[in-house]
Amino acid sequence: MKKTLVLILVVMLAVTLAACGGSNSKEPAKESNTTGNAANGSKEASPEQEKVEIIITNGKGEIASQWEQAAKDFMAENPNITVVAQSQAVGDTLSILDKLTASGETVTVAMLEPSGVLNKYKDFGIDLSNEKWNEETKDGFKNADGQIVGFPFAIEGFGLVYNKKVVEKAVGGTFDPFSINTRDKLKELLDKIKASGVKYPIAYQTEAWSVSNHYSTQFLNQVEDGSTIVAQLKEGKFDLAGNAVWNGYYDTMDLLASADYNKYGERPLGQYYDDAHLSVGKGESAMLFNGNWAFDSLKAVAGDSFGFIPVPVDNNPDNPLNNKIVAGPTQILVINKDATPAQQEAGKKFLNWLVYEKAGQDFLVNKSQIISAFKNNPNKVTNPLGAAIADAVAQGKTMPFSTNYVTADDWYKIIGPDVQKYIVKKQTREGLAKAIQTYYTSKK
Repeated sequence: MKKTLVLILVVMLAVTLAACGGSNSKEPAKESNTTGNAANGSKEASPEQEKVEIIITNGKGEIASQWEQAAKDFMAENPNITVVAQSQAVGDTLSILDKLTASGETVTVAMLEPSGVLNKYKDFGIDLSNEKWNEETKDGFKNADGQIVGFPFAIEGFGLVYNKKVVEKAVGGTFDPFSINTRDKLKELLDKIKASGVKYPIAYQTEAWSVSNHYSTQFLNQVEDGSTIVAQLKEGKFDLAGNAVWNGYYDTMDLLASADYNKYGERPLGQYYDDAHLSVGKGESAMLFNGNWAFDSLKAVAGDSFGFIPVPVDNNPDNPLNNKIVAGPTQILVINKDATPAQQEAGKKFLNWLVYEKAGQDFLVNKSQIISAFKNNPNKVTNPLGAAIADAVAQGKTMPFSTNYVTADDWYKIIGPDVQKYIVKKQTREGLAKAIQTYYTSKK
């Protein structure tokens, strides 16, 4: 009887201990669960807990090594996430995203140009409107439905690039580029530069991409959302020839390209890109029309400092278009809707890393010399043209990157030659307006 009682007590004690042990072993599992059921009915582990691999693509080949290092730095802080960093080769016309997709790979985070986000890849991304980083930027990229689907990776801008040393000599002291807020003031400045001994104040190169999809799209910023004008053009409901802003930019182009001020005025069409940058870099001319990317060409010849002057459209100093330079996101990071939920969450974590972590902020600005769209990033690019744009952004002296409203390749290849014909007076202003309108009507 005693042996039986003892045996019963031992069995009861063993069951009790097993039950306690089982209860304790399940607590960590509860903490690692997240919403969503797996095939066996249990919950999936959260992205913070589970192992996941993502592919991120970079469309800026010039920062390929920095992109790879960023992936390594991110993985060091997030060991559960494996990042495969892929970059497009400089000059490669075939998208790295398209290459990988064609080979059966699923890219989680893709770098795309804004026009691609709105057109070819309009159904690619997920809604990022509720992401915290939107609090730090006004440049979250929206789709046609108003959803923020794009993370603004790189801010770029363009205007009249000027050599500070040359201009300050001409004006006799400190120069405020935003003081040139009318066309007449620009002409007055050009005359002062000539009087200071510079024969040709402007080195105005006229490649189709420059005079067309950059310069000639600026008129779209006369409204808050330039895509509304594009829509009206497609419907044949926007009168280009009668629009004061559209005409105003070409009145200013006439000044920039004129033989009185332009080094290439006698023969305005030609391969002048390199020579123009050498001229302004050396101080032989004072300004050209280009973007912050031009610094690589300018710095090769001089240690001079450079900045941006707005392109004036008329003689009204209160016109906002005369007091701002064009700047905005030119490279967008988008998260693939076809990636798994775990991959999407890992992709979001990478975007947050770029915004909030010191290593991400350092990669973006210091390592890659990219102008950050995020106000909480304390770093500043050392490139003086990039710094000028960053300062303008901080001061609210920028308007949208107008090229983002158009299909840049079409403006370069289809509309560009008509703009060039206008410059050499083989196309009338009315004829140019008709050519642009005809293009858009064909896209309806």
